[in-house]
Amino acid sequence: MSGTIGIMAAMDEELHRIVALLENASSEKVGHKTVYRGQLGAQKVVVVFSGWGKVASASTATMLIERYAIAQLIFTGVAGATAAHLNIGDIVIGSTFVQHDMDCAGVLGIKRFEIPLLSLIEIPSDPTLQKRAKTAAQDYLINDLLNDVDQGALAQLNVLKPEIHSGLIASGDQFISTLEKQQSLLNDLPDLLAVEMEGAAVAQVAHEYELPFIVIRIISDKANHEAVIDFPRFIEQVASHFTAGIVKRLV
Repeated sequence: MSGTIGIMAAMDEELHRIVALLENASSEKVGHKTVYRGQLGAQKVVVVFSGWGKVASASTATMLIERYAIAQLIFTGVAGATAAHLNIGDIVIGSTFVQHDMDCAGVLGIKRFEIPLLSLIEIPSDPTLQKRAKTAAQDYLINDLLNDVDQGALAQLNVLKPEIHSGLIASGDQFISTLEKQQSLLNDLPDLLAVEMEGAAVAQVAHEYELPFIVIRIISDKANHEAVIDFPRFIEQVASHFTAGIVKRLV
C-alpha cells in the first residue's frame, strides 16, 4: 500500500497490540487523543483510538485526513452480531454501512436511514480493500491463530471455529443489547450482519473525502441476551489478537 495508512478503533484495548508492533514509533497529543506514528514493516501508519460513538469516530477520522494526509483508513474492533448464523469470534468485513438511527423521513421526500444531501442510505467500503481484508483474515486464521491466541481462552469464551463474513454493518449511538431491538433492526434491514457505534460515521467521512476505507469487526456477542459474560477478557485475550494480526497482514 502506498501513502500513510490511518488505523482506528473505538477503544484503546482494541489497539494496544497494534501500537506495540510499531517500529520507529513516536506519539503526540492532538486534543484529548494520543496519536501514534510509526511503521508496520515498510508501511507508514498513524494509529489512534477514537472513543465510542459516531461523533467521536467521525471527528477522529477527519483529524487523520486533515492533519496526517492519510491515503487509506482502516477501522477495527468488536461488534454485536444480528444475523443468526454469526458466532462469537467470527470476523465481519464491512461491505456497506448504514446509520440505523438516522431518520429524517418525511422531510422533502427523504427516506428513513437516508443521509440528507448525500442521498445515500448505504455507503460502500473500497472493493479492493474488502478483498485484501478477507485475504488477510483468512491468512491469520490459517497461519497465525493457533500460535497467537491461548486455546483455553478461546474455548472458555466460546470461540469455536471463527469464520469470515462480508456484508452490511449498521451503526448508531445506541448499545443494542436486547432481542427486541435486534429484531426491530432486522425487520428494517434484513441483510444486516452486525451492529456497532462507529463504522457508518467513518464511512460517511471517508465518502465525502473520497478516501478508500475498510472496517473489520470481531463478533463479541449476539447483540441480544446472549452477550459475552466477560467482555474485557474477550477484548484482551481474543479480539485484540485478531485485530492486530489481521491489520498487520493487511498493511
